[in-house]
Amino acid sequence: MNARKPCSLRLILAGISASLLLLSAPMYSAYAADSTATKAKTYASDSAITTELKAKFLAEKGLDSMDIKVETTKGTVTLRGQVRKESQSELAEKIARDTKGVRGVKNKISVMP
Repeated sequence: MNARKPCSLRLILAGISASLLLLSAPMYSAYAADSTATKAKTYASDSAITTELKAKFLAEKGLDSMDIKVETTKGTVTLRGQVRKESQSELAEKIARDTKGVRGVKNKISVMP
């Protein structure tokens, strides 16, 4: 009779563990789906910010917009490229900072000598 108790106890513990795993699977699945949706929204928002900035740069007279690369990640805009004047770099940064949805700006634009 004592020899059967450890075996029965093991089966009970295995059953409880399996039940907990099955019960937690839908919660994990919902979390994963929510995470995917959040990532998709963030990506769409970042793309919209990048597109809006490129359009604003193109419309801005006196800005070498074709020489400025824009990358947006989680609302943070990184500007890269080369311009002829420091004022152009500063203008691009100001436009980026003033754009809705932008959380921060990293200005890595260099000025040609």
